[in-house]
Amino acid sequence: MLNITRAVSNISGVDVMISNRLEYLLLALIDLATNKTKGYAVSRDVAERQGISPKYMPQLMALLTKTHWVESARGCKGGVKLAVEPCKITVGNVMEIAGEPLIIKACVKQEYECKRKNECPLNFLWVKAQNDINRIVETTTLADLIEIKSHLEKGISPEADLGE
Repeated sequence: MLNITRAVSNISGVDVMISNRLEYLLLALIDLATNKTKGYAVSRDVAERQGISPKYMPQLMALLTKTHWVESARGCKGGVKLAVEPCKITVGNVMEIAGEPLIIKACVKQEYECKRKNECPLNFLWVKAQNDINRIVETTTLADLIEIKSHLEKGISPEADLGE
């Protein structure tokens, strides 16, 4: 169903990739969703389980609480917890709040000017690939990622049961 890897391309001389920020937001959400029954989680513990710098967690949690996907509480029994169902959050939603769209090549954008754009077979290929990426990130939910994680933990290939 899904293969999330670090993708690198060059857009107008600038390297573009799936950033650590986006990856950390997704990992934090998966962690909170899989530990949901335990109530509030300490963000430092989430960081440790996911290999995220604890110094970076406040920025990530601020983004997630601003969207109302995560609730936070102060005090000795406080922490953070997922506030919405995992099926309500898509990878595309997370990309949007991270402010990091995944664009494989500048020419896939309508506003990009290229003299060869309308006659270039590569443009057709890049647009098709971009549309596939957009479809995947807009239809893959946090619940899907949790299911993939569960399959991986059981030693089962995610593709076996997830439509690939």
